Amino acid sequence: MHMTLRKSLLPIAASAALMGFASHAAPITADGNFADWGIQANGSTTGWTPTPNVGILYIVEDQGNANNGYLSPGWGGQAYDAEALYLTWNKKADGKTYLYLGLVTGHNPDTPSTGGGFGRGDFGIDFGRDGSFEFGVLTKNRSATLKQGDVVNTTNADWATGLWSSPGVLANAGNPSPYLTHVNSGIDVGDAIVTWQKIAGAMGALGGDHWFYEAEIPVSAFGSYWVGDNPLKAFDVQWTMDCANDIITLDPPGMVPEPASAALVLLGAGLMAGQRRRKLKTTPS
Repeated sequence: MHMTLRKSLLPIAASAALMGFASHAAPITADGNFADWGIQANGSTTGWTPTPNVGILYIVEDQGNANNGYLSPGWGGQAYDAEALYLTWNKKADGKTYLYLGLVTGHNPDTPSTGGGFGRGDFGIDFGRDGSFEFGVLTKNRSATLKQGDVVNTTNADWATGLWSSPGVLANAGNPSPYLTHVNSGIDVGDAIVTWQKIAGAMGALGGDHWFYEAEIPVSAFGSYWVGDNPLKAFDVQWTMDCANDIITLDPPGMVPEPASAALVLLGAGLMAGQRRRKLKTTPS
């Protein structure tokens, strides 16, 4: 028997006013202030939606403490809830293109990975959507040479994994976890800005504390995966914490040559992403 989780799921949204790629109409400053993205801490579900949302892709999963704290693939309630992920890319005055990420989570970034707690994870980027994460964007110092903000070229073997072998099932030596959490090793290929702030006010209708992460990533770090202003391939962006109690994934489209095609591809990506997330959010009972 399968149990469907009771989540508030808003599909990825896109605007028909895109000019060939998902460029945001207004500049983003990577300072941890969510106002750049047009979202609001107004105590309502409407606060999750960027206004205006031109060029912003997003997905929302506001779980709270429903279902006895079950999130998928693990438990933890609000303190381990990955709630919303936002994405756009833009060319700055320096003539370079940057990928911007925004993340809302109930997980305190200062949570230590000690005493039963689990710290923050890194952003993972999977070009081709084949389950292989080519890049990690570090939210924390991971070694003497891999520091917060580094863009790291990786294989899946370079990543730590979470507590779960499948939704609700603890991993063990014979049944390891497939859920990637943070980068342990890899090749440093670029420097991003990664920062966050605690959100003042009530984010969403379910309450609880929230933090907003922001990342500014030079697309030059992606090498041949990004051509000019656009990604060569469709890609996934994922984030979770070190236990992988809750995982959030956003699926932007690949490169599109014409504005009309851009709107259609982005709309299709939103529908597909919503379907994929609904399929993932089930667990055997």
